This record gives sequence, C-alpha cells and structure tokens, in this order.
Amino acid sequence: MRKKATYLCFFMLFVVMAVSAEALSLVVEKVEDGDTIVVLLRGKSERLQLQGIDAPEDVENAKLKRDIKVTGLDRATLQSLGVAATQHLRSLVKPGDSVQVSGNFDQRDRYGRILVTAVDRAGNSLNELMVRNGYAMMTRYGTIDAVLKARLEKLESDAIASQQGLWGENRKTALIWSGLKN
Repeated sequence: MRKKATYLCFFMLFVVMAVSAEALSLVVEKVEDGDTIVVLLRGKSERLQLQGIDAPEDVENAKLKRDIKVTGLDRATLQSLGVAATQHLRSLVKPGDSVQVSGNFDQRDRYGRILVTAVDRAGNSLNELMVRNGYAMMTRYGTIDAVLKARLEKLESDAIASQQGLWGENRKTALIWSGLKN
C-alpha cells in the first residue's frame, strides 16, 4: 500500500509540474516596455515578463526611482535608455503577432507579471534577442534556470564587447545603469 501511495504522489507531482509549465501560442496585444509584453490569456489581458532579462524603465515607476537612487543618473537619462529598449522590443514584435510562450502561468513576480520565455514566428527567443541586441541585460534579481543564465551571460558579454544597442552610443550610461564594470 505504501508503494502505491508513493507512486501516486510522484505521479501527481509530475502532473502538477507539467500543467504549470505550459507552452502556449498567444497573440501580442501590446509591448509595455523593454522586457514586458501584454497578451490575451484565458480571456483577459495579462502582463508577461520576459524571464531572465531586465531593461531600463521608460516611465515613472518604483523601479525607475530605485535605479535613479542606485546609479546617481537623472530621470531623463535613464528614461531615454528605457525608451530605446521599448522601441527595440516593438521592432521585434507587434500587436497582432503570435508568440510561443512558455512558463509557469500560475506564478507571478512582485509586479504581478507572469515570467515567460517568448519565441517569435521565426523561432527566435525575444528574451535572448533583447540581450543579444544590447537593449536588455541578464537580470540580477531572482533565480534563473542555469541553461538560460549561461546563454544570457554569453549574449550580454558579446553585446557589450561589440557595443550593440545601448552598449554602443550610450555605453557609459548603460554600464552605470547596469552596475557592470566594463
């Protein structure tokens, strides 16, 4: 009897993990900022955070205030980085585009967003493209899957070295924002 209960317990755990790590094809309603998209999910608009990345803020919010305090940079300078990041994500995905989204749709970050990996129709990870193109960095907060973390670290390092996106014309400011020394 104990063996059956153990097997049943493992089976139930497997089912819960499989259901919570869904992959869905969703339609983008809007790009909110450089690391957040809005989609229609289960009949309502949901904010999805591109997991593992962080882009500068383009609007007044608590994170922008924290970034100002931590970096010593002024609001306009930081927001200009955020506007560039948001515009770049908008160039990659537009309202009406379908994206393949995977993640745990029952788990949210402290801002109420669902953490996901989003892939465009061509099979490109938006998370990775934002870092590769130099408009986001690997997040320094929370836990990231080891495989994704390794890919993002390499992409970030390459983007900085080749002065892509924000690491180009805005290199000094972007490095201050990111807290990186390079």
